[in-house]
Amino acid sequence: MIFSRAYHGLHFTIAPYSGSSKVCYVLLPEGLHSDGKEVIEKCAQKFASTIILITGMDWNRDLTPWPADGVFKREKPFGGKAKDFLKELLADYFPDMESSLSIHNPERKLIGISLSGLFAVWSLFQTDTFKAVASISGSLWYDSFTEWVQNSEIKNKAVEVYLSLGDKEKDSKNKRIATVEDATNIVADALREKGSVVNLRIISGTHFSPIVPRLEDALEFILG
Repeated sequence: MIFSRAYHGLHFTIAPYSGSSKVCYVLLPEGLHSDGKEVIEKCAQKFASTIILITGMDWNRDLTPWPADGVFKREKPFGGKAKDFLKELLADYFPDMESSLSIHNPERKLIGISLSGLFAVWSLFQTDTFKAVASISGSLWYDSFTEWVQNSEIKNKAVEVYLSLGDKEKDSKNKRIATVEDATNIVADALREKGSVVNLRIISGTHFSPIVPRLEDALEFILG
């Protein structure tokens, strides 16, 4: 049975699976909550894993690795506080959730979408806690990110990485976002060179839409 819990400003929607150490966190945009809830209820049982949706973070501040200009005119700049947010996840949110669910020696996996997909890939260079990550329409176009990935060391070289992208995303009128397919290919190649297993999928559609089959596909790869 799915249940929800608020904790220290974030909202967690939890599909538990008793007796398994596998736990997958999904950093979800607020507007996708109902779709995500539908997917995790089914997939928790299918993949014998607890799946937890997390919403409520400051999207532009908490999920970006360093400050940068906003994408659109009049949009506030990106805050670049990902290190602080990851530290809070690892030191507080994750241990509290796992303790409350009696998950011992957790096998953690992470899924992100759009900016949280950027965060998921970036996190691989900060911590070895995740055994697999998935980035759905990840904002890998982010300023200087491809060069940073190429020149940085991954913490867990054996990690499995799933990347998916809509085939129309590169057609964006925004020049930064339009580089996303090239950037995603560069990141995929760099991760492979560093020893990771990478599954890159270019799927028919736009920016993380349709989300349900993409989320199911990501879960299939990292939990199946």
